[in-house]
Amino acid sequence: MLDIKFIRENKTIIEKAIKDKGVRLDLSLLLKVDKERSQIDQKLENLRHERNTISSHSKITPDEIDKAKAIKKEIKELENEFKEKDKLFSDLMGKVPMPPAKDVPIGKNEDDNVEVKRWGNIPKFEFPVKDYLTLMQDLDLIDLKRGAKIGGFRQYVLKNEAVLLEQAVLRWSLDFLINKGFTPMRPTIIVKGFDLFGTGMFPFGREETYQLDKDTFLSGTTEVPLMAYHSNEILQEEELPKLYVGISGAFRKEAGSYGKDVKGIYRVHEFIQTEQIVLCQNDLQTSIKWHETLLHNSEELMQALEIPYRVVNCCTGDLALSQAKRYDIEGWVPSQGKYRETHSDSYLLDFSTRRLNIRYKTKDGKIKFAHSLNDTGIASPRILITLIENHQNKDGTINIPKVLQPYLGGHKIIPWIKR
Repeated sequence: MLDIKFIRENKTIIEKAIKDKGVRLDLSLLLKVDKERSQIDQKLENLRHERNTISSHSKITPDEIDKAKAIKKEIKELENEFKEKDKLFSDLMGKVPMPPAKDVPIGKNEDDNVEVKRWGNIPKFEFPVKDYLTLMQDLDLIDLKRGAKIGGFRQYVLKNEAVLLEQAVLRWSLDFLINKGFTPMRPTIIVKGFDLFGTGMFPFGREETYQLDKDTFLSGTTEVPLMAYHSNEILQEEELPKLYVGISGAFRKEAGSYGKDVKGIYRVHEFIQTEQIVLCQNDLQTSIKWHETLLHNSEELMQALEIPYRVVNCCTGDLALSQAKRYDIEGWVPSQGKYRETHSDSYLLDFSTRRLNIRYKTKDGKIKFAHSLNDTGIASPRILITLIENHQNKDGTINIPKVLQPYLGGHKIIPWIKR
């Protein structure tokens, strides 16, 4: 959410953000409704003052009684009109995008993202490369058929070492980020509409979200409950930055991905992840610094897993409503001959904190909205795709990265469980 005062004073900037992000919003209608809403509010204030003045008289004349009745009727009509205008105003304000940072490339979709760097050598196999599904099915690590039987399309069952591998990489990422100063959290996956609106998932992400009842939903990312943790709170500046690493399940309908990745476990309805969250001072350079720090954390995770990757600066059309800038890390998938997303690192300035009402008191007593950032720690099963394919052997076995071996009883190769 942006400040309406900022929107009024920076119409050109907001119009450009709407265009560049491809948001469906009529800014002129928002400003018109804002003006009408303010005018009605001013009329109401004047009428209430006039009514109170009449009520304060020790002796009220018949004319004043008639006038008070007329004022009461007009107030009721204007209150109803204000309620309608205010709802429309809120709906339109909820669609105003965060303007992209100056160094974000202009583009329509992920095809226009700009590569920033690459790490690692693309492996050269001296044997025909197998895709992860073939590898996992041959080793009895996954069952897609029975997953679909149980839960429907895009569901799966992990088996044997894959279960332990997933747990290992998640736990290792937790330990890694705890050592970086992050507080571990296991938040609820059930969230309210306020939380989803607050993090920018609503209004446009409703079709992606599983709804439980009138105002509770299954979260589509660990970011949502972690950000909502401090909603409607005033922190002290000396408490900042707040660093959290959360682990939880996440659920998405994938309603907008018809025909994409229909086979396998890259795009699924249910996954589990660790997520980095930062709340920091309301300062652009501080946000940029943390954005680069979170990226570095994720790069270290990928390097330790020995997965070649690239980093892209996401273009305007690929940014979410709330994001000022986002880096994606994409891991190399040998069977596909291309990089696929494994991490998303974003800074949002005060977009989400305004919606969630997360503020802090400065050392000189001023109240400001905090800035927020988020980045993936590890998201599974997606990470298993790049991990398994890049570490495959000619005989169909899979090497386990050194950092994960202590979490897997010292085992170095999959399989090890007796079949």
